[in-house]
Amino acid sequence: MAEKKKKKPGESTMSEAPGDEDMIKVLVDLRVPKGQAAAQNFSIAEGLSATGFQLDTGYEPVPGAVSDTKLAMELEASQQEIVTVRGKIDRKKRKELESRENVVRVWDDTEIAPFGMQPELETFVESGMSTGNCPIPPCDCDQGTASCSKGSIQDVARYLGVDKIWAGGRRGQGIVIGIVDGGITAAGRPISRNDTDHPKWPGKLVSRVIGGWPANDWGTTGAAWGWHGNMTATDALGMAPLAQIYDIRISNGNTISNALAGFQWAINQYRANGTPHILSNSWGIYQKSWDPAYATNPDHPFTRKVVEAINEGIIVLFAAGNCGEGCPSGRCGSDTGPGQWGANGHPRVMTVGAANIQGRLIGYSSQGPAALDPHKPDFCSISHFTGYFNCDTGTSAACPVAAGVVALLKQCKPSLTQDAIKQALKNTALNIGAAGWDQHSGSGIIQAKAAFDRLCRVRVPVDRCRRYRMLAVRYRLLYFMTRKRRYLCAYYRYMALYFLCRYRSTRNRRYLLFYRRYILLFSRRCG
Repeated sequence: MAEKKKKKPGESTMSEAPGDEDMIKVLVDLRVPKGQAAAQNFSIAEGLSATGFQLDTGYEPVPGAVSDTKLAMELEASQQEIVTVRGKIDRKKRKELESRENVVRVWDDTEIAPFGMQPELETFVESGMSTGNCPIPPCDCDQGTASCSKGSIQDVARYLGVDKIWAGGRRGQGIVIGIVDGGITAAGRPISRNDTDHPKWPGKLVSRVIGGWPANDWGTTGAAWGWHGNMTATDALGMAPLAQIYDIRISNGNTISNALAGFQWAINQYRANGTPHILSNSWGIYQKSWDPAYATNPDHPFTRKVVEAINEGIIVLFAAGNCGEGCPSGRCGSDTGPGQWGANGHPRVMTVGAANIQGRLIGYSSQGPAALDPHKPDFCSISHFTGYFNCDTGTSAACPVAAGVVALLKQCKPSLTQDAIKQALKNTALNIGAAGWDQHSGSGIIQAKAAFDRLCRVRVPVDRCRRYRMLAVRYRLLYFMTRKRRYLCAYYRYMALYFLCRYRSTRNRRYLLFYRRYILLFSRRCG
């Protein structure tokens, strides 16, 4: 007897109907009694089969926050909540399904794709050509491995001032970054033969991956999106090398339902142990026509889930997209220029465009306004550098670089919120376009050290430092006049306090060395 194939978490159990083009994948927002188990919710969803709805029993119902105030009040009064289930329906019966009393809305389970531009993703992303419409000239439209890279990932760290944060001992220790992407081949995990036998297998594993979703095979595969997840994880670790990574793989089926379930896993995990601290998303939809409802409606179940994650305390970043008018991806069709659709351009998220370490806007970086917020993107991060690939590209690379910077800020001050970090990065960004914010580069290129100093540096009033110096000078004069040892000791003490004060206000290590010198003198002569 043939062995029954074991179902993986997130894998569809819906019956296939080859050639039946009328069947479409959908998400259904469903009213259910509050607090009941998943099995009971499945039972309610199976009751929709009378409309021809085929429930995917391998997809656990996802509880959903409600943004509509009136609906929220109705649900509270009736002791109900919303869960989202996945399945298929004949497109001609969709309205019948939506008309059911316990159905709130039916959404397309739409296609998603990564925002990388490197040749390793040529199956997924077509290379764009310069159109000559660079909004902040000169744009960087180099997308081939020979000319794309403008430096190494270490050069990126130096350009952003990350190396100066490292010098203070902060490298992301204790911070977990969730890489919501196409999967990661992680060091210490059994790697799928689909990866190792692939003709383009890079042969490189990612370190510091400690868990993920789906629970049974996280960290085992990255081929689905051309090792795009390996790239984004590597880029985040390039800025925060001692952070840890969750592999949240959403590429199974390439539909937004997996992103919804992946975010729910992250929220559950955060409620259990406070991690992940950050979610980095380098994917989305390239055209509004892929799913107009997701693109423009903030009440979409995934967009609601993103806001729920932020409200829980998770920092969320999204890549802006690769449809900028300078040299857009071929996947953008006629949707070039503004290109942040759905959650990528939500007012609460950090929307990250792309520039290079030469301070040039990358021509395919999607511009604003976003469908959900006219003031997008928020800022640019760095792409076009040698990282996991010979050239890590797309707003896909820029987003995890920014996520790594956020990890350093979060490490120095764990209480920092989404809004506080976003505002600090915007306020300290290096302007490359029109004065202030502009729809092409946002507030400019993030400056990690400047944002760190604004949020994390211990500020000591300069007057206090001067007072210590004046007291030191006074006791030095008294010592020379009287030769009394107590005045010399007071001089050493106040000089040590002066240099400690200066170090705390500037973080200049030269002052720390002088502080140690006077402490040593004090201990030897006055101890």
